[in-house]
Amino acid sequence: MDPQLEAFHNRLRKMDRHYGKWARRKGLEAYRVYDADLEAFPLTVDRYGDRLYVAVYARGEAADTEGYRDDIATALEVDPDRIHFKIRERQSGKQQYEKLAEIGREFPVAEYGRRFYVNLHDYLDTGLFLDHRETRRMVGEAASGKRILNLFAYTCSFGVYAATGGAVRVDNLDLSNTYLDWGKRNFILNGLDPAGHGFLREDALSWLRGPVRERYDLIVLDPPTFSNSKMMDAVLNTQRDHAELVNRSLDRLLPGGTLYFSTNYRKFRLDENAISGQLREITARTLPQDFRKKNLHRSWKVSHPSPTDS
Repeated sequence: MDPQLEAFHNRLRKMDRHYGKWARRKGLEAYRVYDADLEAFPLTVDRYGDRLYVAVYARGEAADTEGYRDDIATALEVDPDRIHFKIRERQSGKQQYEKLAEIGREFPVAEYGRRFYVNLHDYLDTGLFLDHRETRRMVGEAASGKRILNLFAYTCSFGVYAATGGAVRVDNLDLSNTYLDWGKRNFILNGLDPAGHGFLREDALSWLRGPVRERYDLIVLDPPTFSNSKMMDAVLNTQRDHAELVNRSLDRLLPGGTLYFSTNYRKFRLDENAISGQLREITARTLPQDFRKKNLHRSWKVSHPSPTDS
C-alpha cells in the first residue's frame, strides 16, 4: 500500500477508536472522526449514528469521492452505502437555503440527552452544525425560566436546547419554512409541543429593523456569512452588517439579559467600537474537543452596557 494511503487508513482507525469511546461517554451519536488531519487528504469525516458524512474540500480538480469511499469503507469497516459525500466549495447567496433533492431521508441522532433529525442526502448541510454543540449546551444551561429568541434558527437546535432547558418560551426565527418545519419536528422529537413556542418566517435583518414589540432574556445570533436569497429584502453580509445585527438584537434584550453572537466567517473582524454592548469573547469555551482545527467559528457573549458606561 502507498505510504500516504497507509497513514490515512491508520489515522482514520486511530481517531475512530479514540473519539468513539469519548462520544459514548458523552452521550453523542454525531461527532467528528477525521478533521483534515493529513495534508494529502483534505476532507472531514463525521459520524452520524451508523453513517458517515464526508466533506471533501475541492481544490480546483474533481474530487475522487469513489476512491475515498473505498478507502474509508476499508479502514473503518463500514458499508460503502452508509458513506455520504458532499463537495465543499466556496458557497454564496441563497445556496445555503436550497435543497439538493426532493427526497426526504432523515433520521435522529442523540446529543447531550436531546435528539435531532439529520439528513445526509438532500441538503448542503446535515441539519445539525456539530461545531456549535458546546454553545447549544451553554444556552440550554442558561435557559430555565427565560424567554429566548433564536435568530437565523435553521432547524431550531438552539431552540430545542432552550426549551428542554426550561425556557418559558422560545421564538425561532428563520426565512425558510422548510427549516422551520424541520425545527418543529425536532421539538416534537424531544417531547416539546411546538404550539407553545414561536416559529416565525421572517428575514431576520428586516425584522430586527422593525418595531420592538417583545424583549427577551437570552438571544442567539448565529447568522450565515452571506446571503442574497430572493426572499430577502436586502443582501446580508455578516462582516459588513454584524454591528447592526448585534445592536438591534440588544434592543430586544431585557436588562440583565445575554446575547450569544457567533460567526463561521474565518476572516471575520469584530468592530468593537461600533457595538454598544459589553463584549466578552468565549470562543475557546465553545470549540468542541473532536474538532482539531481551531478556526471553526468565533463566539462572543454580549450584554447591555452597565449604567456607569452609559
